[in-house]
Amino acid sequence: MPVKPGLIALSTSVAALLTACAQPETTVTETDVELDSVRTVQLAPPITTVKPGASVTFSHTVSDKLQAGENGSATITVHEGYPSGVLHLQASGDEALEVFGAETTARMDMSSGTTHTWRVDFASETDGVHYIHVLARVELDGGYSESRAYAVRVEIGDWQSAQAKIEAARDVEMMANGEPVMVMPAEETIE
Repeated sequence: MPVKPGLIALSTSVAALLTACAQPETTVTETDVELDSVRTVQLAPPITTVKPGASVTFSHTVSDKLQAGENGSATITVHEGYPSGVLHLQASGDEALEVFGAETTARMDMSSGTTHTWRVDFASETDGVHYIHVLARVELDGGYSESRAYAVRVEIGDWQSAQAKIEAARDVEMMANGEPVMVMPAEETIE
């Protein structure tokens, strides 16, 4: 029976492969290999979830302790990550906090730098914890805009007592297991 040359080549390759697999395993130790340099690996930071909206972050400082009726100010620092465009800022107070002055709105050129400082003046006639609500709107070339919101906590007068009164006024009931529950009215429509 004649043997084809292709079959001989295939048989020889299979035999060589089987022989190579049957060889004893060799190990290489550190002493066998000279390390010419130690390499460090820089790992990426852990994955974090990014909030949708403008690439803007805030920080703030509030003037010292204030009594009801006194004027105070908050210095808000805005960090943005845009090479150009316009940053529009708007501040408003909650129900018992008045935000006033020419700086309740601001317009800043983002090509002049990425950190902007803004002073907001406020006053309240009521002791308690109040908030300055800040809305930042980034206006980019081409008419595209993004927004981000922020709140500055303001403590006026004897704010601890005022907060305790608010907490005490809430309708809190105790469940059978001792857990406090606030029951609020609700309406449901089933169609």
